[in-house]
Amino acid sequence: MLSNLLKPILLTLLLASLAMAQEAPSNVVVSYSFDDDNVATGPDTFRVFNFAKGNVNLTTTYCHSGYRSVELRDVAGDKAFPELQGYFPLRQKGQLLVHFAFMTTSPNEPLNMALAGPQWFTVRKDGIGFWLSTEAGFLYQHSDKQIKKLIPLEPFEWYTVDVTYHIDEGTYDLTISGEDKKRPSLISLIKQKNASGIAGSAVDKFSFIGDLEDKSNVTYYVDDVVVSIDQLIKQKPFIAPGRRKLFVDRWNDYYKGMLQHPNVIPAIDLSDFGLHADELQSFKREGLLKALEGVLNRLPFDSALLTNASPNSVRLLHAISLWMLGNEQLARRQSEVALENFEEAARQAPEGKIYQLSSVLALAALERWAEVDARIPLLYADWHNDVRFAIASAMIGIAKRNLSEAENWLREPAELISTQLENPILRRLWSDQINDALIADLKKIYPLNWRQYIEDWLVCEQYYFVLLWQRSFALAQQYASRMVERHKKLGLPTWLWKERAGDAAFHAKSYSEAHRLYEESMKENVNNTSVLLKLSDVYFLFGDLEKEQIYREKVYGTLRTN
Repeated sequence: MLSNLLKPILLTLLLASLAMAQEAPSNVVVSYSFDDDNVATGPDTFRVFNFAKGNVNLTTTYCHSGYRSVELRDVAGDKAFPELQGYFPLRQKGQLLVHFAFMTTSPNEPLNMALAGPQWFTVRKDGIGFWLSTEAGFLYQHSDKQIKKLIPLEPFEWYTVDVTYHIDEGTYDLTISGEDKKRPSLISLIKQKNASGIAGSAVDKFSFIGDLEDKSNVTYYVDDVVVSIDQLIKQKPFIAPGRRKLFVDRWNDYYKGMLQHPNVIPAIDLSDFGLHADELQSFKREGLLKALEGVLNRLPFDSALLTNASPNSVRLLHAISLWMLGNEQLARRQSEVALENFEEAARQAPEGKIYQLSSVLALAALERWAEVDARIPLLYADWHNDVRFAIASAMIGIAKRNLSEAENWLREPAELISTQLENPILRRLWSDQINDALIADLKKIYPLNWRQYIEDWLVCEQYYFVLLWQRSFALAQQYASRMVERHKKLGLPTWLWKERAGDAAFHAKSYSEAHRLYEESMKENVNNTSVLLKLSDVYFLFGDLEKEQIYREKVYGTLRTN
């Protein structure tokens, strides 16, 4: 009883301490000496991957400064690797300065240390920006898609790394120092190309791991991680352990950001590109089916290689290639160049109805509303029987902040979802298993109305979110509950719509109801990380900081002294 009385007091004190911890504007975005006891894992601090035989722990055995460091211990053959992965605000331009110290007990064992961006740890734009690794006793850098030897490493010696990462130029300056104070640096390099060799690669995370091939038995230590930028910024305060925003709000903002910025409506049939039986027969006769497959899989298009292609086929392929490129650009918020590519695709293949609609969505992303309003009526003849037009219109309404208009477009199709799912293929669709193989199966079994089934599936999420963003929380929860009942009657999984009903209850501040719905969702899908994190939010608001930590650390891991 006493502990229950103390929980609200403890929560109040924690909230007060978090508020007091608001920092003045600073150019330092990350600073960890690992001597503090109150650094919680989370989306705004770091994540610990500790699921292998190896581990990531705090230790007092070795340190570069203070009295603690992080120990990473890998075990070969355990099918995983330990990792300390840290986060900071996305940087897309300017300079980033990174400082850290590391020490390995076995220089012959491989390890990896990297900076990366939204494309995670891939060697591509916005992927890995800076990458160091070790092998056979040497430290290597990964620059311009090449691996270059730097210096030999000694066991049990601390090395200090300083990196100035020039985002716009796609280069970095690197200085590495050892423990010998008489030598200012072991290596000093300037204007090294980043890992991918691509300028403008953004970064928002750092990572320390073992090896990628599961052959390493390395044990190494990391300390004094500092990331700073070339301008003063004021970061939002932490409002709960490990996060500057509640997990429920983070998920909601993710979907809102995804839908508020008009995105490309998916093509679900080759006729969307103006390809019909005659065109496909020509492609087959000219040996272009593989070229078509390549373009649809975002491979580079080069008309010079299509020696046997007719001008008409080249024109159609080029239009698809431009549209695919525009998709990527619009998704990256590069709306101006996306519009140019959509417009050129429409000029080259005016019979492809998806190109004009994509142009309108790019114009909406640019908030050129007069042009949007002028073009929409011209699309109606080709699109009025296609629910994707309702989805596109809703996107435009959301972008205009006209949520009532978006709801009007979505309400009827969202409420007329088919309940006749007699075929296992349809059950796969409504179990959120949509992929290329499923679409192919749908076309085979339902050649006349397969598109309608996909369109039904597409519209439901958007309608729910529009209700949520209008703050019609009760209506959003009621709609999610109806979807639960529909799924239940059809023997389909209900956990996702239970979670969404819980989100609506959470936003309505019905936290006990949200807790009940999240628990029901988790019983059906115990591996759903989003529900675990939302339960962490609920327990935080209940004042139960022990359970808040338990559920948060199920996803973000734990960093404790071994």
